[in-house]
Amino acid sequence: MRRILTLGLAAILATGAAAAVTTPAFAGELEFGACPADVAGTYPELKCANLRVPLDYANPLGAQVNVLLSKRASTNPEKRRGVLLVNPGGTTGAGVLHAGKLTKAEASGYTRLPKDVLDAYDVIGMDARGVGHSEQPSCVGDDYWRNMQPDPDLPQQRDLSWNRWQAYSKACGGKNGDRLRHFGTRNVVRDMDRMLTQLGERKLSFLGSGYGAYVGTAFGQQYPNRLDRVVFDSSIHPDTKQMWYELGLEQVRLGEGRQREHLSWIAKYDNVFHLGKTFDAVNAAWQKMLGDFRARPHGPDKNVGAAELLDAYVSTQSHGAYWEPLAKAMADYVLRGDERAVLAWATPTGGPDVERYIASLMTVACLDTDWPADRARIERDFTKASKGTSWGWYNVTIPSACANWPAGHEARIKTTGAGLPPVLMFATDRSAVTPYSDSVAMHQRLRGSVLVTERDSSTTTVTGRPSTFANPQAERIMKEYLVSGKLPNADVSVPPHAEPVPTATAPTAAPPAHLRLTN
Repeated sequence: MRRILTLGLAAILATGAAAAVTTPAFAGELEFGACPADVAGTYPELKCANLRVPLDYANPLGAQVNVLLSKRASTNPEKRRGVLLVNPGGTTGAGVLHAGKLTKAEASGYTRLPKDVLDAYDVIGMDARGVGHSEQPSCVGDDYWRNMQPDPDLPQQRDLSWNRWQAYSKACGGKNGDRLRHFGTRNVVRDMDRMLTQLGERKLSFLGSGYGAYVGTAFGQQYPNRLDRVVFDSSIHPDTKQMWYELGLEQVRLGEGRQREHLSWIAKYDNVFHLGKTFDAVNAAWQKMLGDFRARPHGPDKNVGAAELLDAYVSTQSHGAYWEPLAKAMADYVLRGDERAVLAWATPTGGPDVERYIASLMTVACLDTDWPADRARIERDFTKASKGTSWGWYNVTIPSACANWPAGHEARIKTTGAGLPPVLMFATDRSAVTPYSDSVAMHQRLRGSVLVTERDSSTTTVTGRPSTFANPQAERIMKEYLVSGKLPNADVSVPPHAEPVPTATAPTAAPPAHLRLTN
């Protein structure tokens, strides 16, 4: 379920031209101070501010919602040239924390955004309405997600899966009523304009990934001449009507290849993992583990099955940083009967944070574009997309919820590129999260854009990685553009980042923060 989230979801269209949206008369009124404790504890350099925005822009004096912003001020005010808004993608991508991740120095001094960029910009993160530390919807009880979920790869459990998600949608409507229809991306774009005005800035520069790239195009088209320099690192197709549905199916088709890459990598390092020297041997180990979790519940609370296992594995395989701990957890289970590491990654925690995270996802994804309402069509499409796999239905949960969403659906905006400056684009040619063909289609749509392709790579994004996975050529190109406005003369290919090299003595790592939240 989480996989379609981590990409970057959204769509946007304001009814009427940009001029019809009233820009506030005030400016420069945001006061940045202390951040929430969890943000400040991890990223003490950040300052935060609450932006008050109308729930419904058609009634600007009515109910208001809070949108949290974070800021890492320019590290050299004499070189400052403006603000850089960063969007991590995914409808639930928390921009507040993303700004901290991109600007915090590692022990070596390396930062994911180059130093010259940090000199040139105040880096701004925004938790969009309904996301992260901003006001979020809630749909069900705090413990709704603590239990084991149905496994829709098993035909006999598809009724359970469908009925559970349909009940969830009904609960969202019952608990939130009319509020649900105001959490779509069209209002996020309006919030961005309000934010920019209250920052006292005429323009913003923008760095967005996946869904974030879609937000960037929508903002530029809604508010022409408000964008300065724009970077998209992976993109969503500019034309598909049922955007998230079609993307989810394509992820299923591409996910098998990413899984094969991971298992082949494990075989390459049999001296570390001891799961076999060939893909077939390692795949047999994987199938054993999956089969065991499919056959019976695991964990002290008997709440970890195949759906939870796949949620942990599929959602993290897009980044090589997780390959080693995933492999070591599998080796512990298959070779030594020790399931503790697997359970650390796959056990659902439940609780209010998880409940609101999933409510945020569904609220934006289901509203933002059209979804099929016909269960028979959805199951035909997933049967076809998952042919040849034993785990291809992991993305069916969102369509199951969105098929009859109580707030309805909005038509996605057609991307034209109007109002955007020349855009610097990045993409990897084997990504299983944001298909390379989508980035190429966006590149062809955006006149004057330049596409930098990391060849022979399936990591979702090219920039903003930790030092062990950095691509120096890509970082240089981005730095030159954001600081000096220099674009490559033509499309460019760069070699891939270094492949991870496991070590036999390294312990199995704890799961990443996004798994601790969403499991």
